[in-house]
Amino acid sequence: MKHMIQPFGMDMHKDVLTDTKSSKHMSFYETDKSCVSDSLTISFIPSCTTEWIICYNDNNDKAEFICAGSQNKLIELSLNVFDHYFGVRFDSTGCYFNRGCDTKTYPVNITDNIFRYEPAPESYEMQLIKDFHNSSSFKDRIALFKAFVTDCKTFCPVSESIEELNNLIYSGAGTVAELSEKSGYSVRHISRLYSEVYGIGTKDFIKMYRFQNVLAEIIANPDRDNSFFIEGAGYSDQAHFQREFKTFTGMTPKQYIKLIKNF
Repeated sequence: MKHMIQPFGMDMHKDVLTDTKSSKHMSFYETDKSCVSDSLTISFIPSCTTEWIICYNDNNDKAEFICAGSQNKLIELSLNVFDHYFGVRFDSTGCYFNRGCDTKTYPVNITDNIFRYEPAPESYEMQLIKDFHNSSSFKDRIALFKAFVTDCKTFCPVSESIEELNNLIYSGAGTVAELSEKSGYSVRHISRLYSEVYGIGTKDFIKMYRFQNVLAEIIANPDRDNSFFIEGAGYSDQAHFQREFKTFTGMTPKQYIKLIKNF
C-alpha cells in the first residue's frame, strides 16, 4: 500500500507539475497509477482550504470526484485505483459550489466533510472526464477544469471582514490579540467570524496557515535543518515545532522528510 500525505499535492514526487499562478483561487497537481500500485491511502493534513481530486481512466468513463472540505484534524482516506488523479486546491478566499447556490455560502458548510461521487452520464462532470481523455498536457487539463467551474459552478467568496483579517495574518499577525489590535475588531468578534465562515477557530486558522507554509518550505528544501524552516514562523523553539508537527501529520519532521524523499 502506498501512503501519501497532503500539504499542497497528493504526490510529492519532484516531477509532479504544479501551477499556482494561473488562477487566483486554485493550485493544481496531478499524478498517475504508476505512483499508486494496488491501493493508496492519502492523509489530509489539517488545513483551512478545500480540495478536489478527480480520478479517471484513459479508456473508459469510470471516474470519481472527491471533494474535501477544510479539516480540523488529520484524516486518512483510501482511494480507488485509477489511471490518473488530477487535484485542485482552492485557497482560503472561498469555495466553489453548485450553480445557483446562495453566494453567501461559506466553507463552513463542508468543513470536516469529504464527499465522493461518480459522475452521472450526461453531467458536466462526465463531460470534463471526456475532455480530459482528449487533452494532451497538464496545462490543457488546467484550462479545461477552469472552464468547467466557470460553466457549472458558483464561486462563493468569504466575507470582506474575513479577507481583511486573513491579509493581516498573511502579513505577519501571529495571534488573535495582534489581529484585534491591527483590525480594530474585538477578539470575540474575530473568533465568531472565523467560526461562521470556516468552522475553524482563529487560533487554529493561524496555526494551519503557519504550518502549511512550513511544509511548503520543507518540500522545496528537504535537506535543510529544521531551524531554517521555523525561523520567523512563530514557533517558540524546536520542541514547539516538533509537537505541532506530530499533531498535524502524525509523524516527526525526520519521518516526513524521509517519506517525501523516498516516494
